[in-house]
Amino acid sequence: MVIPLMLNGGGAPAMRTAATSELNFLLKLYQNLFPLWTFPFIPLIVAAFFQSLAWLSGPNLFQTYSLLPRLGIMWLLAGGEYLFMMPTMNAGIEVLGMREPFLVVIYQVITLIVFMFVDLFVFKKEFKLKYLIAFVLLGLAVMVVYL
Repeated sequence: MVIPLMLNGGGAPAMRTAATSELNFLLKLYQNLFPLWTFPFIPLIVAAFFQSLAWLSGPNLFQTYSLLPRLGIMWLLAGGEYLFMMPTMNAGIEVLGMREPFLVVIYQVITLIVFMFVDLFVFKKEFKLKYLIAFVLLGLAVMVVYL
């Protein structure tokens, strides 16, 4: 069974490729856990969390490690990002018919928001007014791409 198309930031027709059946299977698994309207947001939030840890963990958590072990840990965390982000992007485009610019902008916004929360709450950095200004500008960017 093919999952029906949803509102997708532009209404692009879904593509069909050799991976479509596997991507449909992943979306069915996803629907067993979450409502489909939460896709691609939840997997992209998880991917962004892994990305933020990969970027920030080296200088913040592994200061006593030499460079090669530190890089190895950071690359393992970055691998977690790709395990969530790549199937999400592919399923969004190929199965649900989402447009690439929409997914890219949404992922960047999610990444920056998660990055800020990880920086503030995991690594205890201070909040700055420029973060709030960036949120407003990101919201405008999403509105422009979505329209």
